[in-house]
Amino acid sequence: MENKSVKRQLAALFLSGAMLLSACGQTATDDVETGGSPSSLEQTTEADTNDTEPASETANEAGVDTAVYMDVSASVEDRVAALLSQMTLEEKIGQMVQAEQAGLSPDDVTTYGIGSVLSGGGSAPSTGNTAADWQARVNELKEAALKTRLGIPLLYGVDAVHGNNNVYGATLFPHNIGLGAANDPELMEEIGEVVASEVRAIGVQWTFAPTLGNPQNVSWGRTYECFSENTEDIVPLAYSYISGLQGDLSDNAYMDSGHVIACAKHFIGEGYTTDGTNQGNVDMTADKFDELLSSGVLDPYISALDADVLTVMASYNSVDGVKCHENHHLLTEVLKEQLGFEGFVVSDYNAIEQTSGTTYKDQVALCVNAGIDMFMEPYSWKDCIQALQELVEEGTVSMERIDDAVSRILRVKFIAGMFEEEIGGAAEEEYLSEFGSDAHREVARRAVRESLVLLKDETSGNETAIEKLSHAKNISVTGQKAYDIGSQCGGWTISWQGQAGNITQGTTIIEGLAEVRDPDVALTHSVDGSLADETDAVIAVFGEVPYAETDGDRDNGQIRISAKDAAMLEGLRGNLSSLPDDVPVVAVIIAGRPVDLTEYEDMFDAVVMAWLPGTEGAGVADVLLGKYAFSGTLKFH
Repeated sequence: MENKSVKRQLAALFLSGAMLLSACGQTATDDVETGGSPSSLEQTTEADTNDTEPASETANEAGVDTAVYMDVSASVEDRVAALLSQMTLEEKIGQMVQAEQAGLSPDDVTTYGIGSVLSGGGSAPSTGNTAADWQARVNELKEAALKTRLGIPLLYGVDAVHGNNNVYGATLFPHNIGLGAANDPELMEEIGEVVASEVRAIGVQWTFAPTLGNPQNVSWGRTYECFSENTEDIVPLAYSYISGLQGDLSDNAYMDSGHVIACAKHFIGEGYTTDGTNQGNVDMTADKFDELLSSGVLDPYISALDADVLTVMASYNSVDGVKCHENHHLLTEVLKEQLGFEGFVVSDYNAIEQTSGTTYKDQVALCVNAGIDMFMEPYSWKDCIQALQELVEEGTVSMERIDDAVSRILRVKFIAGMFEEEIGGAAEEEYLSEFGSDAHREVARRAVRESLVLLKDETSGNETAIEKLSHAKNISVTGQKAYDIGSQCGGWTISWQGQAGNITQGTTIIEGLAEVRDPDVALTHSVDGSLADETDAVIAVFGEVPYAETDGDRDNGQIRISAKDAAMLEGLRGNLSSLPDDVPVVAVIIAGRPVDLTEYEDMFDAVVMAWLPGTEGAGVADVLLGKYAFSGTLKFH
């Protein structure tokens, strides 16, 4: 692993030299070279293929020779080659598309040989949103794939970005901005293991996580999906989290049934767009961007590849006006050739249609020749299949490029153990029984405790405000977000954008305070800033409303708390005048990034940044009431 890392670091350093000769928009007819040195992902178990029986004797009823590609003792590369050699163009292209499950039938999977299915944010089974509903739907589609001529398993992907967050009752962790503040690689690996278990419980084998961007402008609506603005903070967390998700893939190991495929995203430069605009443009020349990459921006991806990450997702953003999805230099020359990535590159949701081609077929050609291997075309997957077939037939896309893409996809499926997977088997049922368990939630609660950052804690007399709070006897809690599980989870929770309210199972902050407090401590709650009689401590909980992606973009200087929370604080300001000066007033901020508190800062003796803590609000109470010390540190300013 050390040799791999050194090789990739050297490759990054050479970007500003030899790589500068490559243009961003390689022509559609350029072939991608296949072959080369063994991958870090490659399985090297020896198999004596000369002893294999002739195909005519080992073929099944459909005339398919399964002797090598279904043989787990054969090397992965031999299995890939044996399967690829028997695939028609249509079967190869089927592996290269990913369709949305909503409206997709099992017959579609079988008829078109679809290689992958996803559930986008908020896309739940029609029968309901429990883990059991998900398991039934996912396995229905997976079983349909096995009815195809070659029986290639279906790869199912979800945006499990802070737990299996689409599913009701899942254990939801702090978003990455909070985990970055916790800065605990060992905890990150444990979180990855829990997430993998809860994703596997519903039959899914792939999560589109983690995000490895390093935002330079918190106006960007995806800031909370990132660990830090500094790449050096991201490197160890990326490695540990991917290791937790995928398990140990070194020493030619196959992935076991308790782990899932990770996805490093979004490649690359998304945190550097002008004004922090989501899906915007990085306003620098290709040469300057290469210099930026070699200065550290590639380091989180180098760490991900060192952890044997199996997939990478391309970014929506542009560099010097060229969309990353059509950027051959970045996807092929940098990621695949210089860094040696031999997993597969997946496009982002409908991102193909944002590229520069004049027709849809032009756009598909640009992207596949740039290095996209799997096309996330949720509802346009039939059009994508047709376009790829026509492009190959007319020679715009070479068979070498198709074979390279399909080999990468099959390689990942073999390494992930999908050809040996028991659909709906005992292991899956065991994970289902642990879904949302107390043990899983305890890990999340610990993550919340470690993520909290104490921004201010004034001393009055001999005690700080937090120390006074820890032994107060009549605590007034105010603000809707104190009892709002949806707000404390943020975006990417049950639905894409998330929403306020009782949207899933978990412990709110006020419930956590009630659980953690000593028996003789009285708690009251209001939403409007009003306070109980004899109050000897105040906790105000407020912040941003839930959002995701572009809906979270804000103008510079306009990152403020919600209007409803602002009104609550104005009410609280008037009521504080009736309290003795020594009563501690503590702010708890629920937000996906730093917010402007200039006009309210004087109201508070202590300010706590709780980020978007997820379902385990008791972790906030643990620290507020002095059961654990503050340990989180700011990774954004």
